[in-house]
Amino acid sequence: MHRHHEPPYAGGDPASSEFVAREAESRIDDRPDVETSADEGPDDPEVAALYALVAERLKQAHTRVHALHASEEAKTALTRQLLIVTETAKRDLPEAARRLSRFVQDLDEGLPPLG
Repeated sequence: MHRHHEPPYAGGDPASSEFVAREAESRIDDRPDVETSADEGPDDPEVAALYALVAERLKQAHTRVHALHASEEAKTALTRQLLIVTETAKRDLPEAARRLSRFVQDLDEGLPPLG
């Protein structure tokens, strides 16, 4: 068996600022880490309330999908659609709320949600 004689963190000490900076530049999805300023967060009470509402409705929708009498493949597809809504909420909260409303409405009507 061939043994390597290099330290486990050959790229640098993981606590060093050099290592942290390199990790931030080499994300899996190739998107740079973005610093958010204080005014970008959900400090607005209306935005915070919409985030809370969307989060609660997503939780309820996941519970409903899990309880459906459907194949695992169907549940997996529906869960993926809910994950897309979650990702959309990070970029466009009103659009995510609209998508989630359509998804829940389709569930209520017994139709397969189409995203």
